[in-house]
Amino acid sequence: MRSKMWRACGGRFVGPLALLAAVGQASALADDALPPEDPIEIAEAIPNDLPGHEPGPRTRPAPVSEEPAPPEPEIPEAPEWFGGMPFWEWSRLTGNWGGARTDLEEWGLTLAGSYTMDWTNVVSGGRRQESSYRHLIDFNATFDLEKLVGLTGGQVYLDFYSLAGDGASEDAGDFQGVSDIESGHVDQIAELWYEQSLFDGIVRLKIGKVDANEEFAFVEAGGEVINSSASYSPTLFTLPSYPDPAMSVNAFVYPCDWFYAGAGIYDGATQDGHSTGGRGPATFFSDSTSSDWFLIAEAGLTAETLGFLRNARFAFGAWHHSGTFDTFDGGADDGTTGFYCVGESRVWSPTPDEEESDRGLYAFVQYGWADPEVSEVENHVGFGLTLRGVCDGRPDDALAAYVSWVDLSDEPGAGFDEDETALEFAYGIQVTPYFVLRPDIQFIFNPSGDASRDTAVVLSLRASVEF
Repeated sequence: MRSKMWRACGGRFVGPLALLAAVGQASALADDALPPEDPIEIAEAIPNDLPGHEPGPRTRPAPVSEEPAPPEPEIPEAPEWFGGMPFWEWSRLTGNWGGARTDLEEWGLTLAGSYTMDWTNVVSGGRRQESSYRHLIDFNATFDLEKLVGLTGGQVYLDFYSLAGDGASEDAGDFQGVSDIESGHVDQIAELWYEQSLFDGIVRLKIGKVDANEEFAFVEAGGEVINSSASYSPTLFTLPSYPDPAMSVNAFVYPCDWFYAGAGIYDGATQDGHSTGGRGPATFFSDSTSSDWFLIAEAGLTAETLGFLRNARFAFGAWHHSGTFDTFDGGADDGTTGFYCVGESRVWSPTPDEEESDRGLYAFVQYGWADPEVSEVENHVGFGLTLRGVCDGRPDDALAAYVSWVDLSDEPGAGFDEDETALEFAYGIQVTPYFVLRPDIQFIFNPSGDASRDTAVVLSLRASVEF
């Protein structure tokens, strides 16, 4: 297997889950395979705006005051429950469970869940003009160990998801992935980790089964679009991310308010054909099953204010996978390496007090490089704009535009005629605080680098509900 990307012409997400020697789970994949003469590779990335999925912080947490100021009196609000607020005003579909949810959070347990559904239709071009549907159900729990057992700065996180459906990229025939939740049929405990903050937040450690994209290469401002490349550069084709998080050890340091650096070592067994998404730590500790590792490091600069920029972040990362990779000329390479850069910032805000609102225009840019002898993508460039709070009358809606270009390998044997470019426009309609509808249109030029394939025009409708 040359990369971790899911090949639509063959599934591989089957295996027992023995997570941290305590959890058992089975997962399976059943998908409609494409003809073997026309394989499609799909980049994978979980949506980065799911409730309960928080990216790793990029600034040191503010120190807790030893003598906090007394809280200002609050005006009691109507409860988010029957007999209180109207249900369409609740922040989550299931409300506050008659106060039980708040009680649990005060004790140290935060529960979150969501349902995400995509309907897509390739209206012209691509591989075939078809409609398709897929969904992702996600449940997670965060245990605050300071509240539960008095361990300051500690927390445990558990995440389960179930996904089913495919067809979007099979129909469009694209490489990058028109839907970031398309990954066949999987049911698994995807993440289980322990995190500890030390020395007043200067050091943060995370150990366990982790989605690497929640720690590295993410772009928070890209959460309003659904193309997979907006989550992380497809040059990171070995990244242990959705639907294959992996056992890992991660460490970050925050020596000052404007700089951070971190690194992680992950189980690289996916390269040996073992789906880490359906496994526990066995292949992380056992060389007899797999001796592959994925290593990654990232350093970045952050600034609350930098000229006209607000909440800016600029980061550089490098990665290495120790496995054996098939080269396009029929040989093999021991290990492969790449790097990436990301930048994002709010460039304009309509509100005088920016701290009280996240409304404004956000811009982000991505670049990635990988070895073209083993990677289908040598260079990737992505650029996006997101307007949060479209107008005063729709302060919670979001309008987004994104363009992503992949420089597909020119190596003999790679089989690409051209490079692929994806252009996307999306509008997120906040119907209620817990329900979002997102109409979306994408134009895929030279899908999968096939010059004979017409530009794919893909219409999508995403519905997201927070439980």
